[in-house]
Amino acid sequence: MSSLLTSILNVLARKESLSMTQLAHELNSSPRELESALEQMEHMGYVRRETYGQSCGNNCSPNKSGSHCEGCGFASSETFAFWALTERGESLADIRQK
Repeated sequence: MSSLLTSILNVLARKESLSMTQLAHELNSSPRELESALEQMEHMGYVRRETYGQSCGNNCSPNKSGSHCEGCGFASSETFAFWALTERGESLADIRQK
């Protein structure tokens, strides 16, 4: 496993909330390079992309006051994506930390 992939594994094992920019900065990598590495790790089964928040349907739009979505009533249609270790990734991180 490359040093970048190993570094990503170690950082994600800490279970901290970091933006892609913060993670890239910590790993001395570009966000584009980091995204590519994470996608590779996802394909290998070490990480998964998760979404937090409410996702509205295609027919939704903010009401005139902007306080909620007209179509579904959610307070916000904003979602946040983040990366988490899978069970396989956690096992590998545990092995590497010993």
